[in-house]
Amino acid sequence: MRPTLLIAVLALAVHPNLFSQDQPSPQSTLGQLEADLRFLSSDLLEGREAGTRGYDLAALYVAQRFRALGLMPGGDEATYYQAVPMLEYAPGSNSSLHIDGVELLAGEDYLVLPSSKREFVDVHAPLVFGGMCFSSEREGRDDFMGLDLKGKIAACMWDAPKYLNSEERAHYRSTQMDRISDNGGIGQIIVYTSSMEEVFPFEKYKHMLNASYSRMTWLKRGGTPFSSAPNLEVRVVLSLAGAQKLFESRGLSWDGILKDAESDRGEVERLDLGVEAHITMQSVHRRLSSDNVVGILPGSDKALAGEYVVLTAHLDHLGIKLTEEQGDDEIYNGAMDNASGISAMLEVARQLAKAPPRRSVIFIALTAEEKGLNGSDYFARKPTVPSNSLVAVVNLDMPILTYPFTDLIAFGVERSTLYESIKSAADAHGLALSPDPMPDEGFFTRSDHYSFVKQGVPAVELGPGFESGGEQAQSEFLKTHYHEASDEVSLVDFAALQKFTDVKTTIARNIANMPERPVWNAGDFFGETFGGSMASD
Repeated sequence: MRPTLLIAVLALAVHPNLFSQDQPSPQSTLGQLEADLRFLSSDLLEGREAGTRGYDLAALYVAQRFRALGLMPGGDEATYYQAVPMLEYAPGSNSSLHIDGVELLAGEDYLVLPSSKREFVDVHAPLVFGGMCFSSEREGRDDFMGLDLKGKIAACMWDAPKYLNSEERAHYRSTQMDRISDNGGIGQIIVYTSSMEEVFPFEKYKHMLNASYSRMTWLKRGGTPFSSAPNLEVRVVLSLAGAQKLFESRGLSWDGILKDAESDRGEVERLDLGVEAHITMQSVHRRLSSDNVVGILPGSDKALAGEYVVLTAHLDHLGIKLTEEQGDDEIYNGAMDNASGISAMLEVARQLAKAPPRRSVIFIALTAEEKGLNGSDYFARKPTVPSNSLVAVVNLDMPILTYPFTDLIAFGVERSTLYESIKSAADAHGLALSPDPMPDEGFFTRSDHYSFVKQGVPAVELGPGFESGGEQAQSEFLKTHYHEASDEVSLVDFAALQKFTDVKTTIARNIANMPERPVWNAGDFFGETFGGSMASD
């Protein structure tokens, strides 16, 4: 696109006449939704990868839309931008795993993951098997008890006990490396289980690492990469086949270990394997900065305007990738993931600005979600308003809007006093409020709202449900288009996007008008784990 045409596009985005407060008709709303989504998923933005020119253009567009809507700047130094300093790390060419007495094949039996700590690591250390490496005071269990992990590598089954709620299981899986680090371990070998092979096959993990894979972490003051597991030097993924080789070389029954892991409590024998592992790991590092885009709609009630409801959606996607089959560069436009969520959030801002609710509302287009929830983690830890003023978060991440949905899913809604506000909004729009139809996927812990949960803030993520053909439609999208170049605007049902946006607007208004500050339900796992405000019994 020629520079003059780009200027014209951005001029349209900020022209106030396009957003007149006296244009409430559904058709005008639908047109604005489509315009935003088509621009954000256009080839011009080159897949909006964090740290690229394409992302910066998308951030500029969203910031000027915030300005046109009259939102206050909520970023750094009275701007709409919160700069997030980051380190990108990707796999290098010289990584390997050797275990005494075991012949392991790279890419078939194991994968070595890149590291943000150093560009090259060479570790020799004893190998300890910690079962599920599960520990919880709440559950009265510590798989590390009796094991000396200091300076050692921990092999851990990639799962958590099945008797736990699926969202709690997902939390314990995602924080396994933190527990190893807290107990002095310097390395993690993630051991596949049968259940995890079904949910996220090893071959998919392998493909992800080979397909221009990189991760990011934000940088602390002084330029040190943030890590929730500071002692950990190396991480390796071991396939079912590789795990069988390892355990049977030590005279252990791999079938027996798998059977124990699949039991309700997942209690697996833990022991020092009496063998050393040698891991070399090479990573490629790059420092960069990418912006969260933040706009604030002040509340109408002076007594509550100092409290903020946060509406989030990630702006970034996967950028440009080299296809393995054809050797061509392809743009991953991310129409559904997550231009749809950003477009909906912008329209919610437009609708709420007509008559601001009692509490203030913060709208954030987040960076680097695809690289590890970095933009949200940075804002949640370093908010541009007082941290104790954040009362609730509603996140939009890739709502799959390819069909005329009739029910709504709000992941995590049963955990806090947000339930009634969301249920009444669904009812008002003729939608059923359905439970999580894929609990084993652990969606509640996999997107940006979870960064705020970890800071104690009640949160939900919204998506269309499985009724009226939704299960088949969502399955088809996830199988064929998720994180593929085919995630294009042609897939979007704009009438469904409009309906989804309308109910999101009502949800946001309901929460911002709640007479009492939202809190976690009494005894809720996430409220207790992360020290959030709890409702009384």
